[in-house]
Amino acid sequence: FVSLRGVWRRSGAAGRADPFQAGYLLVARGEAEARPVRPSEALLLLGGRVQVRLGELLPRQKALAWALVLARKEGLGPEVREAFARAGTAHLLAISGFHVGVVAGLLLLAGGLLGLPHSSRFLLGSLGVWAYVLAIGLPDAAVRAALILSALAAGRLRTRFVVPLGALAAAFLLFLLLDPGALLRPGFQLSFAGTLGLILWSRGISRTIEALGKGRIPRTLAGAVAAGIASTLATLPLVAWHFGRVSVVGIPATLVAAPLVTLAIPGIFGSLLLSLIHPSLGEALGRGVEVVLWLLELLVQSAARLPMASLWVSRPAIVAGVAGLALALLARHALPSGRGGMGPSRLATATLAGVLLWPLGDQILGRGVLELVALDVGQGDALLLRSPRGRWILVDAGPRSQEYDTGERVILPYLRRRGASALDLLVLTHPDLDHIGGAPAILRGFPVRGVLDPGEVAGKEALLEALEVAQLREVPWRTAAAGDSLSLDGVAIRVLAPGVGGRGEGEEDEGANGASLVLELRYGAFAALLTGDAPASSEIRFLPRLLSPRVQLLKVGHHGSATSTTPELLARAAPETALISVGRRNHFGHPHPGVVSRLEGAGARVLRTDREGTLVVKARRDGSYQAKGGG
Repeated sequence: FVSLRGVWRRSGAAGRADPFQAGYLLVARGEAEARPVRPSEALLLLGGRVQVRLGELLPRQKALAWALVLARKEGLGPEVREAFARAGTAHLLAISGFHVGVVAGLLLLAGGLLGLPHSSRFLLGSLGVWAYVLAIGLPDAAVRAALILSALAAGRLRTRFVVPLGALAAAFLLFLLLDPGALLRPGFQLSFAGTLGLILWSRGISRTIEALGKGRIPRTLAGAVAAGIASTLATLPLVAWHFGRVSVVGIPATLVAAPLVTLAIPGIFGSLLLSLIHPSLGEALGRGVEVVLWLLELLVQSAARLPMASLWVSRPAIVAGVAGLALALLARHALPSGRGGMGPSRLATATLAGVLLWPLGDQILGRGVLELVALDVGQGDALLLRSPRGRWILVDAGPRSQEYDTGERVILPYLRRRGASALDLLVLTHPDLDHIGGAPAILRGFPVRGVLDPGEVAGKEALLEALEVAQLREVPWRTAAAGDSLSLDGVAIRVLAPGVGGRGEGEEDEGANGASLVLELRYGAFAALLTGDAPASSEIRFLPRLLSPRVQLLKVGHHGSATSTTPELLARAAPETALISVGRRNHFGHPHPGVVSRLEGAGARVLRTDREGTLVVKARRDGSYQAKGGG
């Protein structure tokens, strides 16, 4: 065994820029040791061996099999994960009560075949489920389901009836006792909300469906539909809040996909067991399971391609809908029924009024505040500006790779969650991929009223693609240089670099960074300096053009590289707060320790996206402002 000891540093944004990275271990020391395997380690080792064996038994669908039974989704391509999200079936990829229920059912069936008493079957199911949950790393939903199953098993052993709501409440309290921080995790919230919806509403919805069908709808089908509706309604606000969209086709897609998952999970376990007895039979069953998984993937992708399969919703609209519905329900209970009461039409009207009026309230509350948001996009830049009247500017669009497009996966969802309807301006400071990678996706997926760049000639694919999309959508694209300025809702934006007529002397050897746009923002007494990737030589040239006597906020140049943020810049600008947009564990060594030391020595508070996640600054005309991470 190799033992590593250190400090776990969790990302403030829980790895939004990289869906597989929630943080990192800062290793203090490591040592090799020979010792017996502990029980908990044995289960984890078993999980690893099972993963390898599944890859051999189901080579074409191993990634989907890993996700379904081992909670390992890293093998799934981004297009597959996106399809499950759009189709409203992403919960099928998360180890949840559904999966644990299938495992428990298999164990109860095995207990019945062995002739065990009813109470002993529940005990076998509970112990087997806990072994499974431990082996896959204790996901929230799986632990919740295991706790409830344990409560039911305890009731059976003591020949007592267990109230489902009581079992859920006991599991909730025990979970919080063991891990209080779980309350803030989306998986924990969704897991308990979905189960609560099933307990409270599924039976009533099932009866309503049966009544509407006038006896023609089988009770089993009515129950399945009711379970899907109940859990979806209970989790809808949370899904919309955390992920910014809701699926319109989620319930019917789940009803069709769930039987395939129910068939695939025992098939996966069966192929594993058979491979221990007869490898050829295990492989043969594995090929059959691959067909089922292929059908599941085909179904999900077909549902995801349907028009309006999922809708983006803003957080103001979510709060409005929930608040309007809560007020309507209160009014319905407070007012007498019948004439003048709160009937269904008035209930719907109250909810709709809340949805429509909330954005107006949001505009009023946000009036007078300039907001700057440095999104956590990994090793790159993407800074959003929200004007005091709710209009948006994006400065740089983050990086892009073959597997991950920041524009599509981070920037667009954030804008939609915030209720933005368009970008008034997209500023591309220079044509490096970590600044323009997401631009094509943004231009394709969101209304953009104009693009501004330094006019740096570059044959890079992302820039050419962005130019092509802008031309097709007739988005104005213009070049900026020092001295250009614009005003948006009282916010003055002035270009400080590059110089008029191209690069200055010595800039030719600096690559695209030498032509980086530098912007000075002024809103009343508040000033901010956004330096892009401008190098030290550029800083020397643009400093005389800086109008503000000092700036409250500095967006540090070139991700904190040693090539930028000179002592001269800090002496002239005297920033109070410095934002560094940088990727966790990047191989460039950004930010440079010397730069961080200079910033702190100059009295600046340093905030970094690699440590605090998305950074949010809210400023007022009088120069007062707040800056925090984890936005």
